[in-house]
Amino acid sequence: MSINAPTPSAHLETDLWRWLLFESGLTRRRAREIILQGAQSSALSLFWQAGPVILAQQLGLAPAETALVTQAQAAWAQIEQRFEAERSLGIKTVRLNDLAYPPSLTRFLPLDQRPMLLFLRGEAMLLDMPMILPAAKTPPNAATETWLLDALAELTAEGALALFIARAGFEARCVKAFLDVGLPFALVIPQGLAAYAPPAALQQAVADDLALVISPFQPDWQPPDSGPNPLLPHAIGFARTLAHALLSITPPAAAPCERQPCFRGPDVPAIEHCPDAYEGPEALFLRLAESLAQPHSLQKSAPTPPQPAPEPISPEEILETLTKGGHIPTALAARLKKRSH
Repeated sequence: MSINAPTPSAHLETDLWRWLLFESGLTRRRAREIILQGAQSSALSLFWQAGPVILAQQLGLAPAETALVTQAQAAWAQIEQRFEAERSLGIKTVRLNDLAYPPSLTRFLPLDQRPMLLFLRGEAMLLDMPMILPAAKTPPNAATETWLLDALAELTAEGALALFIARAGFEARCVKAFLDVGLPFALVIPQGLAAYAPPAALQQAVADDLALVISPFQPDWQPPDSGPNPLLPHAIGFARTLAHALLSITPPAAAPCERQPCFRGPDVPAIEHCPDAYEGPEALFLRLAESLAQPHSLQKSAPTPPQPAPEPISPEEILETLTKGGHIPTALAARLKKRSH
């Protein structure tokens, strides 16, 4: 394929985002800056199809940047083949400006910290469900694990989605329990999805649309053969901002993001940043819906005097407010409509 007249494809804009971020030779910060300048208009693919000279001019590249990008363009045919091979494995890419991009990331992260691309395998519509992440500062005991599995099963019946991180310990046991009984869940993978070989049971759950695996990392990135995974802390941080709410199951309670609901299990004492005790799936759902209906800002503001506790909001008012605001998770909408009758 000629780089001067590339064949348009449905994936071209997405592929160019990824190429510019990871393959063009530009710094990640510079690539983000360029992409965000035209993110709402699919400008990259338009400039790309106009040829390398127009591309460099429209992106405002300095001479040294132009040389890097031009050199990288020479490998485009091989890069595009690799991207197509990954798509054939079922790997989907979600851009920052896609409708499918999780609203929790937009809510809990400032723009400069949001992943530009997410990589998925499985049913992407599961992202539309409110996700609950169990958070433990220390390994939970057997009784706490049993309580957690029961609580997550109840929340799943309400229309929520359990969110786990793929790592050894209680989370691996939770994933196995969900697989054994066929409950849906989402799983953050601390490596690239093309370099990840899921176990047979997880692979079947993905094929059956019961599991969604998610990674914010390059699909071909894999951890070192020995030693700790250097990206695991980033995967943990990503999962915490992807979740609509945290369920803290060991003391001390996990610190949530600003305006992110945090619920405490039965053995976790109350602390300032996680005040809500878990009182069942229905109470959690209504609290979660209220939090999504409130206006939010990621800007820090001056402290204000304490205000009286607001009156509880009815399901009808929550649903009306969320609908006016645009995106509302389907499961939440269904439950709120049910409760309003």
